[in-house]
Amino acid sequence: MMADRLRALVRSPGGRLGLVVAVLLAVTAGGVVAWRWRRLTPAPAAVVLVTVDTLRADAVPFTDGEPNTAPFLAHLAERGIVFREAYAPSSWTPPSMASLFTGLFPTSHGITQGVVVDGTVHRQRLLPASLVTLAEVFREAGYVTIGVPANRHLAAGLGFAQGFDYYAGADFMDARAVNEQVEKQMRRAFGADWLTAWKHRKAFLWIHYFDPHDPYFAREPWISRRAPDFTADAAAYPQGLAMRDLKQRYPQPDGDAAAHIRPLYESEVSYFDHYFQLLGERLGLEDDNVLFIFTSDHGEEIVEHGGLGHSTTLYQELVHVPLLIRWPAVFTHAAVTDVPVSTVDLYPTLADLLGLGAPPSLQGASFAPLLYGETGSRSRPVYFELHKRRNPAKAIRDGEWKLVRTRRPPRVQLFNLATDPHEQHDVAAEQHAIVERLAQSLTRWVASLPPPPDDQQTRELDDDATKEQLRALGYLD
Repeated sequence: MMADRLRALVRSPGGRLGLVVAVLLAVTAGGVVAWRWRRLTPAPAAVVLVTVDTLRADAVPFTDGEPNTAPFLAHLAERGIVFREAYAPSSWTPPSMASLFTGLFPTSHGITQGVVVDGTVHRQRLLPASLVTLAEVFREAGYVTIGVPANRHLAAGLGFAQGFDYYAGADFMDARAVNEQVEKQMRRAFGADWLTAWKHRKAFLWIHYFDPHDPYFAREPWISRRAPDFTADAAAYPQGLAMRDLKQRYPQPDGDAAAHIRPLYESEVSYFDHYFQLLGERLGLEDDNVLFIFTSDHGEEIVEHGGLGHSTTLYQELVHVPLLIRWPAVFTHAAVTDVPVSTVDLYPTLADLLGLGAPPSLQGASFAPLLYGETGSRSRPVYFELHKRRNPAKAIRDGEWKLVRTRRPPRVQLFNLATDPHEQHDVAAEQHAIVERLAQSLTRWVASLPPPPDDQQTRELDDDATKEQLRALGYLD
């Protein structure tokens, strides 16, 4: 009788759509049969991962942003699953993106330092070849893998091309140039007829856009919509300034600085959205059987805690990121979840969802059940790390509470994100028991992280002038 029920489930209409319920049986010591349910899904026509550098969660429509800032993203979210509480494991690109592609936290993959001087990346460790990346498991499963990163920290020479069949030169490009690079790599991979050919072979395409990163340019027509006085008073807006120059212009940034920076930043988000729509329409991104994942490597501070830029703290404006997963052929209904997840969890989630052979050493955890609406199946803290020499920090979010522990200055802060989502009121002095519990959990987690593999290498410096520049920036002792 049980076998008949299984055959009926597998042959059901839902099974043909890919929402098959597979029953795994385990006999307990007492002879009682325990049931574990797992949905099996078909292979998508293509998997497209889009990451946007420096994109705050509140800058996109589906996570409290204004719809007119990114209307194409808003449109895609109408048939997707939105994670309103998604987080990056760090607050700048190299550690966060290395975590996304390795399923490991920064301590364990070791990509925690690095700086660009005169256009060249220095003091950044290479992604260890011994680690099995997300791109590698896609390639092992028969996917053609294509990567187009618009950030020099993600260059092939730094190990980020591991597992990609085709990889564009990692340069700081705007969205228009990124689109051109995508088409170039697609032609290399699938030939002149790539527009029709690429979905007839399994493909994994990763695109990393850069536009919201400094320097912020005034993108028309969007800047005029965000700042009606821009045409008459353009000099008041610090367009085109790199972060160092921006901080010199605003040594003590205040509300006035934020009022003139935020419209520039949002015009860059709109510029990206416009060009992403053009590419998305050419790719057929809205096809029902395209699995699309959209997220960011980190956010950006615009004076929320008295500063500018990123890689400086672990506050919400820097680690709270957008996350949208869209696959209408399988997830037929749009949904929104407030369950906290991390982008370090994307690797095990995709491996779980698609049956990829992921290594058992991943530190992230699959949230695939959330995609099917099983919200009660996941309850785990979210952790964060920042290894910058001038401002090292670690943090934990558990439920409504977030604890941030810094070394310079040495202090512990506690915030209730339910009542204080922007972390303006430290309540550590009033909540000793919660501080103790979260601090112990954070300490245990840090102690559990293994070091990076022995094969990790660092690109050394042989130029004295560059060393002096890095020493002045705090990257060398």
